[in-house]
Amino acid sequence: MDDLQFRRSILADPKSRDDATNEAIKNDAAKQKFAHDVSALDDKIAQAMNIPVPDGLYDNLILRQTMASHQQQKRKTRVRLAMAASVAFVMGLTVNFMMFSHTYKNLGDYAIAHVNHEAAHFSNSAQPKVSLASLNEKMAAFKGSFDSTFGTLIFADYCRFDGSKSLHLVFQGKSSPVNVFILPDDEDITFVKDFANDELQGHSLNFNHSNVIVVGDKNEPIEQWQDRVKQNITWSI
Repeated sequence: MDDLQFRRSILADPKSRDDATNEAIKNDAAKQKFAHDVSALDDKIAQAMNIPVPDGLYDNLILRQTMASHQQQKRKTRVRLAMAASVAFVMGLTVNFMMFSHTYKNLGDYAIAHVNHEAAHFSNSAQPKVSLASLNEKMAAFKGSFDSTFGTLIFADYCRFDGSKSLHLVFQGKSSPVNVFILPDDEDITFVKDFANDELQGHSLNFNHSNVIVVGDKNEPIEQWQDRVKQNITWSI
């Protein structure tokens, strides 16, 4: 057996030797050393590959895969919830826009719709929560002030009135809350002095640069409320 053939045989399978290979090793010290070195290297490789499997490895791999799947599902759920919240927000804006946009013929129609929309938020038995100083801080935006609150004022804050910034006041009335709106004089919506529906009545006052609207139920003395507004409000020039 020549040297090349011997080396190929030993490298192909160090442990499998035929008679010719054994004879070559017996008669040649160099071949004997080569066969020994290759066999020793093969043993080291086999030993290095023979790594014991840790206890519980299978369960840990399954647990890790399950947790990864759960995290991915949570991310998908958060995305769906965020999308649902966005849709709900847009729908809310759409409904609000439809209810409070330029779809009403005049100030009276819009004032009644606004009062009906927010009626559930106010109680006629509510305690006064707004001071005269706080009221006049908000009135400054409309270049006006009140000499007194001329009643039990339970709410005062800005709101949107047909797209315009307005001040919404709610007073305790005779049987239900009385609403007063202060808003800029807007040519886009028709001014109407008196208005009513089956349950509510109202009156509008026009000043130099503002409109004041008073809305109450049919039992409420609206004329007295409008007189109180006239007597207690002062406008700056």
